[in-house]
Amino acid sequence: MGGDGSEFLQRDFSETYERYHVESLQNMSKQELVKEYLELEKCLSRMEEENNRLRMESKKHGGEAAEAARVRQLELEVDRLRTENLRLQRERDAPRAEKAPCKPGE
Repeated sequence: MGGDGSEFLQRDFSETYERYHVESLQNMSKQELVKEYLELEKCLSRMEEENNRLRMESKKHGGEAAEAARVRQLELEVDRLRTENLRLQRERDAPRAEKAPCKPGE
């Protein structure tokens, strides 16, 4: 079976499972349905809490990565400015070196 066969099996399984689920819900009493609903609400609440926790954790790690990238960017800028500063100092000092002190008698 190729991709189409597995898609057919997946769809068939989903339809069969859905029918079974509907039948099992129809066979429940009102009290059982309420109990099932409350259990689903608890599960949903736990999943939402976990989702929020994971989002906060992701933001924290994403923030750390962004912070590390920013630090690296600033380090590169500092290096560039140091190099520029040295170049400017050399340019400033170059005319002084060319003006060597005069020897007496010149």
